[in-house]
Amino acid sequence: MGDHTEVTARARVLRRLHDLHERERALLPEIRAQLAATPPGGYHDQLEAHLEETRVHIRALADRLAELGHRNGSLLSGVISVVQSGVAHASARRLTPLDLLRPSDPEERVLQRARHSAAAHAANIADYRALERIAHAAQDNVTQTLAARLGAQEQERFDAIIAEIPALTDAL
Repeated sequence: MGDHTEVTARARVLRRLHDLHERERALLPEIRAQLAATPPGGYHDQLEAHLEETRVHIRALADRLAELGHRNGSLLSGVISVVQSGVAHASARRLTPLDLLRPSDPEERVLQRARHSAAAHAANIADYRALERIAHAAQDNVTQTLAARLGAQEQERFDAIIAEIPALTDAL
């Protein structure tokens, strides 16, 4: 690869890593809210595991960003980070004010949040697969391996949430 191509490829890797890091961080308050609203049982246990897994993903992504020399020191990067975090938080929640005001019973809300969580996981799976390909093109084997590992964990969590849908539906 030429110098310009290497710089562009590295910038793509950094941007995707940063976006995933911000999106994972934005999930924490949503997972905590779901935990508070979910009765003990299978899905609650899945949420507890998801919270810990998300923390691990945040650390792994932050560590990789640091290894690649990414810093958020400038005012511009701080502003960009705040905006990206807000967008990531909004997309992670995927709940509109109407969803929150809709008169539904608690079991219906738990099912609704599980559906939203499954959708968020599907988006993360796609993003980790994209990062894996971008890292491969950039010849960044470490990031490629990290993306494959985190993407596989997201897939496992997605499958576990989908497996809970019948029980959550039966509880209606």
